[in-house]
Amino acid sequence: MFDQAARPPEHSGDDEERRPPTPVWVDLARLFPVTRPIEPFPAGWDLQARVPGELLAWRRNTTGHLVAEVQFRVRRGDGSGGGIWHTMWVPRAVVSLRADAPARRT
Repeated sequence: MFDQAARPPEHSGDDEERRPPTPVWVDLARLFPVTRPIEPFPAGWDLQARVPGELLAWRRNTTGHLVAEVQFRVRRGDGSGGGIWHTMWVPRAVVSLRADAPARRT
């Protein structure tokens, strides 16, 4: 899932800023799993989409796990409106490299 461009830092305690940010996909369905579907609401916020985002940094939390600091936009299921931008920390499992990501030197 991760190549050199999206690989988190190797050493414990490392935080790594991305300048410029790295283009990634954010899998909202993995971030917000639905355990029991209820009545569909098409005008609601689509938290089951795979959306483009930018990896801003890798951070290590107090348990030693890596989290990705990403920025992405959530849109409504019916396509109305421009959406809402979010910057948040997400588990590394919900982030994957986009094809348009530039090669990164190691």
